[in-house]
Amino acid sequence: MKMLELSVDEAVKYLKENIKIYDKLEISYNRIFAEGEVLNVDFSEYFGKPGFKLLLSLDESHLNPTIEIDVYEIQEDLIEFTHTPKDGEVIEVTVV
Repeated sequence: MKMLELSVDEAVKYLKENIKIYDKLEISYNRIFAEGEVLNVDFSEYFGKPGFKLLLSLDESHLNPTIEIDVYEIQEDLIEFTHTPKDGEVIEVTVV
């Protein structure tokens, strides 16, 4: 397992460049913890501004098993995340 300490901007850049469909992601922001498989990564423009949204399929035990996270909207509340690529080393990121 590789451990990184990144600034908010570096953490968002890491997510943009490294998260792929079917990767596993555990993400903590504000008081939220979400764990699941990445179903989609969306970089569409929203209201004239660049966007970055992740669609996660959560564990079956949750009431709504799919959530969408607007990374730009939660970036200041980002605490940490663990990225498990489909084929690769587990990366644990702490936002400092």
